[in-house]
Amino acid sequence: MAALMGYYRLMRPTNMFICGFSVLCGGIIGGRPFTLLSEHIISSDSGEIPLRIARIVLAALSASIILASGNVLNDIMDVQTDRINAPKRPIPSGLVSVRAAAIFAFILSICGIFLAILISPNAVAVALTAVFLLAVYDIKLKGVPLAGNIIVSALGGLAFIYGGIAGDCLPESMLPAIFAFLYHLGREIIKDAADIRGDENAGIKTIATVHGVPAACRLASFILIILTVIVALPSITGYFGVMYTVYIALGVCPVLLYAAASLLSYQSESHLRNISLILKIDMPLGVVAVLVGFQGW
Repeated sequence: MAALMGYYRLMRPTNMFICGFSVLCGGIIGGRPFTLLSEHIISSDSGEIPLRIARIVLAALSASIILASGNVLNDIMDVQTDRINAPKRPIPSGLVSVRAAAIFAFILSICGIFLAILISPNAVAVALTAVFLLAVYDIKLKGVPLAGNIIVSALGGLAFIYGGIAGDCLPESMLPAIFAFLYHLGREIIKDAADIRGDENAGIKTIATVHGVPAACRLASFILIILTVIVALPSITGYFGVMYTVYIALGVCPVLLYAAASLLSYQSESHLRNISLILKIDMPLGVVAVLVGFQGW
C-alpha cells in the first residue's frame, strides 16, 4: 500500500487536475462554455455525449497522464536535490526505486499518446511535442537558467491549445494560453528561488543560483505585473463583459499584484513557497474568469 501511495504522489494529482481542467476549458471556450456544458452534459434530454465533448475529455485525460509522466521523470532527475529540499518525496524516501519510476514514466507517456490517437492527428502531434519537451526539460534544460522555465511555461500554455484542437476552437484558446504561459513563467522562477539550497548543492544553474534570489524575485515580479496588465486588457478593450471584469478585479489582479509586491520584500524560502502556493490556489479563479468572458457575460 505504501508503494502504491508513492506512485500516486509521483504523479502529483493536483497538477494533473489543473492540467486536465485547463485542457477542458481550452476545448469549450469557443461555444459559450457554460451553455455548451449545460446543453450536452447537465440536460437530461441531451442523449449521447456529442463527439466534440468526447474528444475534449480524451484530450484532458491524455494531457493529465502525459504531465504525470513528466512529473515522475522530474522526480527521477531531481533525486539528489530532493534529498535536501524534499526528503519525504517517494524516491528519496525509498518508497519507489529509480528503475521502477522510470518504467512507470514510460508507461504513462505511452498511455497519453494512445489517447491522443483517438482524437486527431493534430492531437497526436501536440502529445508527442509535449512528451519531447518534458523529456528535454528534465534531462537537458532544467539546469539552464530561464530556458527550462520557458519550456515548462510553454507546456502550461500548450494545455489550452491542446483543448482548442480537440474542441475545434483553436483561435479562442490562444488567449488563455498566453495568460497561462506568463503565469507559469513567473511561478517557476519563484519555485526555483525557493529551492536554491538544494539546487546549489546539486550544481543546478537557475536564475536564483547564478544571479541571486533578489534578482530572480525581481524578474518574477516584473512578469507578474506584465501578466496583470495583459489580463486586464480584454476588459479595458471591451473584448469581455462585466462579469469578467468583476472576477479579475476581485480575485485575480489583486493576487498577482500582492505576489509581485511581496517578491520585492522578505525573500526567505518559506516566504517564496507561500507566494507560489497562493498563485497556485488562485489559478482556477483565473480560468473561470476566462470561461465567464467567453460566455459573453
